[in-house]
Amino acid sequence: MQKANVGKWVQRGGLLALVMTGVMTAGCGGGGGGGGAASASASGASGDGSANSGANSAPKISGTPVTEAAVGSNYSMTPNATDDDGDTLAFSIQNKPDWAQFNTATGQLSGTPTSQASTNDIVITVSDGKASASLTAFSITVGATGSTPSQAASGPGVSLSWDVPTRTESGETLQDLAGYRIHYGTNQNAMVRSIEVASAGQNTFTVQNLPRGTYYFAVRAFTASGEESKLSNVISRTIS
Repeated sequence: MQKANVGKWVQRGGLLALVMTGVMTAGCGGGGGGGGAASASASGASGDGSANSGANSAPKISGTPVTEAAVGSNYSMTPNATDDDGDTLAFSIQNKPDWAQFNTATGQLSGTPTSQASTNDIVITVSDGKASASLTAFSITVGATGSTPSQAASGPGVSLSWDVPTRTESGETLQDLAGYRIHYGTNQNAMVRSIEVASAGQNTFTVQNLPRGTYYFAVRAFTASGEESKLSNVISRTIS
């Protein structure tokens, strides 16, 4: 069993990373860089229908959606969105899962699946009224109660550990931490697999059943109200 430390999430006095951005109101303090966020596309037009010439800056959106859920367990993800002009942002979604709700003011996708199913080509878009940007399309696979599809069988694995965040971006005590999401994959820029650890006090997890290859891992925290931190620093381990 290989072991890896996913980095300190609380840098005393620093609170340099794992902070909320954009439309989110509070964050989980910590150290370490981000990475692995889903790519975004942007589009815009001027009033005469021509390409945006710079009078308006298109909004930006990023995030790494959790792609696995379990029947009876809460699912939640909220993208990070910013606008250089300070415009009011609105969100929309394509191919929303039937079991989920979508908040057009924050972009939060949440809900509790009631049956096993898969939803493909989900696209979350943010708009400032003049231009828009979208997350890369993603899928959500719902497994049986208490299961995580990627953990269905035992095998070679990587043990991860992290520090429990205790402060918000503004330095206040973090009171509604709900758990963590581990993102991983064989491409540092596309960590497409995810595991939810629904326990605020748990700071270790072993990702099992990994075929041979090099894997990249990062973790984010989430709160009971659905807010998410940025990804932690990315670490890699090779299964041989």
